[in-house]
Amino acid sequence: MDEATRAARRVAVAGLPAGLRQLEEWLMIPSVSGARAHRGDVLRAAQWVARWLGRLTPLVEVVDAAGGPVVLARLGRGVPRPAAPLLVVYGHLDVKPAGPGWRTPPFRPVRQGLRLFARGASDDKGQLFAHLLALRAWHRTGAFPGDVLVVVDGAEEVGSPGLDEALSRPGSRRLAVGRPVAVLVSDTRSAGPGRPSLTVTQRGMVSLRVVVDSGGPAVHAGRLGGAVVDPALVLARRLAGLARSVDALASPCPATTDARPDRDVAHAAGGRALRRDRLVERTTRRGALTVTGLRCVGGPGAVPARAEAVLDVRVPPGIGPERATAVVRRDLGAGLPPPLRVEVRELGSATGLCVALPTGVLSAVRRSCRDGYGVPPRLDGSGGSIPALGVLLRHFPAPPVLLGTGPADDHAHGPDEYLHVGDWARAVLTSVSLIRAMHTTSQWPGRVIVSTNGSRLTRSEQVLRHGLSDAPMGRATRGSPTPRT
Repeated sequence: MDEATRAARRVAVAGLPAGLRQLEEWLMIPSVSGARAHRGDVLRAAQWVARWLGRLTPLVEVVDAAGGPVVLARLGRGVPRPAAPLLVVYGHLDVKPAGPGWRTPPFRPVRQGLRLFARGASDDKGQLFAHLLALRAWHRTGAFPGDVLVVVDGAEEVGSPGLDEALSRPGSRRLAVGRPVAVLVSDTRSAGPGRPSLTVTQRGMVSLRVVVDSGGPAVHAGRLGGAVVDPALVLARRLAGLARSVDALASPCPATTDARPDRDVAHAAGGRALRRDRLVERTTRRGALTVTGLRCVGGPGAVPARAEAVLDVRVPPGIGPERATAVVRRDLGAGLPPPLRVEVRELGSATGLCVALPTGVLSAVRRSCRDGYGVPPRLDGSGGSIPALGVLLRHFPAPPVLLGTGPADDHAHGPDEYLHVGDWARAVLTSVSLIRAMHTTSQWPGRVIVSTNGSRLTRSEQVLRHGLSDAPMGRATRGSPTPRT
């Protein structure tokens, strides 16, 4: 560790108490995306972090985008330059609704020992703020190691529908010029207390609405029940077969991960009934069908006219969402006698991840985690999906570094979400080292990726540059209603 990094670490440690109070202030804003009643709160949370970043740099912009605002900030060495190595740091300020079951007020942060309870404490304000405090430490030393673009999404929890447009605007592009060295995202969980994780595979996702129509109106169940086909039963039988087909999808991704015991999955599931074997594989490298909504269009005592389902299909890394959609259409629609018909409509999809990080980048992450935590990160596969990731990699073709620092059992999206303050402090120190390491590693792309005239790498060059496998990766569509879970 060089002297500049040691100095930044000392500044970061000194700033932790104030930084924690500032995080609590941010957590008090109920920035629930997708809720009309909280639109003003989402904007208020964006303005809060924009003011905070404004103390570090004058290059801050709040972009009005679909779903929620996007905050952009450029930090570093003077005016943005096309030739400058650029680290992109992404996180989100929006949160899920609080929901029932909280033992403490969800938007009034409460510390109990080393746990800080609040909605967004781990997902994702707390994890993102660790990086922001590291950036502030470098700023205060006066020896900033290189250029950084901070992207704070106000609509990640609803699929980041406006992120692509926000990053494409001329004002945003002026802040984003440079040669991306990495896209740093901390929106995943750690491997356990005192052990961060580095996600190298993620499943993709496709959300679908399926309708089975009987070809006529609802009819009396006593007079015609047994004679007419019930579309709800047809849909149920087809979904059972579809679940087997989706489960059979296996990942061609060659990326390797560290071994995890199935008991980790069993513990996370609590008292829910479980499959008997290969739980980690099933949740990270196999397909999975979840029915998130069911409805019959009929009435009491009537055979329904239509049956509808909303499906969440998790797609193995290395397989495109379009392949999963084709499987759904095949299994649900094949061989139905007229006038029965099936409609399948895609609501949204997200890109999977299959990444082989360049040696220099992987070494830099490992060194930085040892600096902050004393141990290297565990290489993990994730069953979740981050729709924003595909958008980011299109704009910034560079190695995606998904560094998980939230508690493994953080209760994100549920009651009593929390952040472990001790591990959060370690995440700040890790980020101090990582910001430096990302600008000194020799394996960043040696050319301009995003320039003032808007030139970009071709798709094949993108695959080469950030180490993604050449398996189809799918796409991220706007308006995806099913974000990371």
